[in-house]
Amino acid sequence: PFAVQRFGFPMMSNQFFRAPGASAGRWALALVIAALAALPATAQIFKIPYADTSASNAFGVSVAIDGNRALVGASAENVCGVNSGAVFVFERDSELETWTQVARLAPRDCVEGDFFGHALSISGDRALITASGNFSNRNASNAAYVFERDSTSGEWVEAAKIVDERQEEEGSFAASVSLDGDRALITTSGDPIRHLYAGAAYIYERHPVSGRWIRSARLAGSGGIAHGVFGGNAVLDGDVAVVTSSTYYRAKPGAIYVFERDAATNTWSEAQRIGGIDDLRISVDISHGRILVGESRAGDGKSGEATLYEKSDAGEWALVQTLRPRVPYKDGAFGTEVSFDGDSALIAGYDEQLGKDFNIDRVVYEFRRKPDTGEWTQRRIFDVGAVAFGYSIAAGGEFAVIGEHSDQQPGAAYVVRLR
Repeated sequence: PFAVQRFGFPMMSNQFFRAPGASAGRWALALVIAALAALPATAQIFKIPYADTSASNAFGVSVAIDGNRALVGASAENVCGVNSGAVFVFERDSELETWTQVARLAPRDCVEGDFFGHALSISGDRALITASGNFSNRNASNAAYVFERDSTSGEWVEAAKIVDERQEEEGSFAASVSLDGDRALITTSGDPIRHLYAGAAYIYERHPVSGRWIRSARLAGSGGIAHGVFGGNAVLDGDVAVVTSSTYYRAKPGAIYVFERDAATNTWSEAQRIGGIDDLRISVDISHGRILVGESRAGDGKSGEATLYEKSDAGEWALVQTLRPRVPYKDGAFGTEVSFDGDSALIAGYDEQLGKDFNIDRVVYEFRRKPDTGEWTQRRIFDVGAVAFGYSIAAGGEFAVIGEHSDQQPGAAYVVRLR
C-alpha cells in the first residue's frame, strides 16, 4: 500500500504533456512513445511507511542509508516536548521488498527544543545523530549522540554522548556529522550573520576497549572567514575528510577543504583548498576516492552544476567532469543536494517551471559512470511531483533514500533502487 511508482523521462521535459490542441496532443503522444522506447530503465520510487501526517514534525529533514538499513530524521517530533526530535530506523525485508520501521531513537536526556535528528550518519550497526537546537549567533553547546544496535536483541541503544569541549569561539557545535566505522567527524559552524567565526571540524576516535569517543584532531580551513563559513557540511571516508566553507557574499565565493590523515603519525592536515564555489550551502559527498560538490547557483542562467574531483597521479584533487541536467532551467538550483556511491550519483534540482517566477517541482537526477570511458551521464529522473522532494539525499549500495521536507506539508521519505 505504500509503493509509489514514478517514471523519469531523461530525454525530454514534462512540458511535452501540456501541448494544447488535438494536433499538438498527437505530436506530444508520439514524443512520449519514442521516449519510452528509448528509456534505459524505469524509475521506481517506494514510499517508506510513516503514520504521522502532521506538517510540523520535520520527517525527512535528514536521511542516511547503509545497505538494507535507512535512517530518517524528524527533528521536530514531539517525543518529550515541542521540537525535541526523533530518528526512525527502517530495515528492508529482502523477500517482501518492503521497508519497515524497527526503531524510534531519542536520547535519554531528551529535551524540548533540541531538534534531535537535524543531521545524522550511519555506518553498519552504529548511528551518529545531532541534537542541535541552538544555531543563534552565539557559540552553542549542542551534542552528538552515538547509537548502536545490539547484535543479540536487535535493539538500538544510546552508547555515547559527545559534547562540546572547545576553547575557541567558532560558532555552533554539531552543525554537521559524518560517521565511518570507529571514526566520527563533527563540525562547528561559524556565524553566518555577523561573520564572526570561521568554524572548525573535529575528529573523534572510538577507544577499542572502553568504547569512549576521544577527540583526536581539530581541523580548520587555512582561508579563514574570508573564504566562507567553515563547517556547514562535512563528509568522512577513511583517511579523507571534506569540509565545506559556504559564503553569504555574492562577490566572495566559498570553498571546500580536503583533509588527509597520515597513517604513520595519525595526524590530519589540510591537503587542498578548492575555491570559487558560490553557494549559500554547499552540498558535498565522497565515495571511492571521488568528491562530488553541488553548486546550485553556477552555470548559464544560474541553473546549477555539480563538479566531480578525483586525485591525480601528482596527488592533487583535480576536476574531471562537470555534471549538468540534459534540460537545464534558469535558477534551477541543480546541485542543491548531492550524494553518490560507487558509479551512481544523485543530484537534486528543479525540473519544471512553466515560465513562472517560482519553481514548482523538485526532482532528483541520477547520473551513472560509464565503466569503459569513465564519463558520467544522466540516466533517470526521480519525481513525485513535490517542491519539497529531494530536501535530503543519501545513496548507499543498491539503494538510496530521499527525504521530502517542508514546513507546510507532512514530511516523507522514499527509497529508490540504484542497481
